[in-house]
Amino acid sequence: MSTQFPDIKEKIGAAVTYLTLGIWGLVWLLISRKQYHDQKDFVRFHCMQSILVGMLYMFIPQGLAILISLVIQIISFIPGSSVIVHWLHVIHGIVQSGVHYGLLVLILYCVIFSFYGRFTNIPWISQIINRMLR
Repeated sequence: MSTQFPDIKEKIGAAVTYLTLGIWGLVWLLISRKQYHDQKDFVRFHCMQSILVGMLYMFIPQGLAILISLVIQIISFIPGSSVIVHWLHVIHGIVQSGVHYGLLVLILYCVIFSFYGRFTNIPWISQIINRMLR
């Protein structure tokens, strides 16, 4: 990335983009007074990454819920499988909570790093964003 140092307004704006799950980042990129290439890499990086993290936060738990409910529906056709279905519901609740809390920790990690004016390094996501900024 570049050697530009973000000011306090950009640090707070980057943190807010994560707290709004990327909505503020999208707004910032669309109606910013500066041209896209005139914005600092810090701002563009965190805005784009917050949009992807927000999409993950919304779609991963929903996809997981659909997949597990499909498995539960298929297993419920088997006679006498009510105990298995009950435990699958329990496991689903635990996994769903773990995914939600894990993604919340990821968002908190990104917020803290953006307050410090640093780039976060999330495997795959940060690499995608770095390729988009080149």
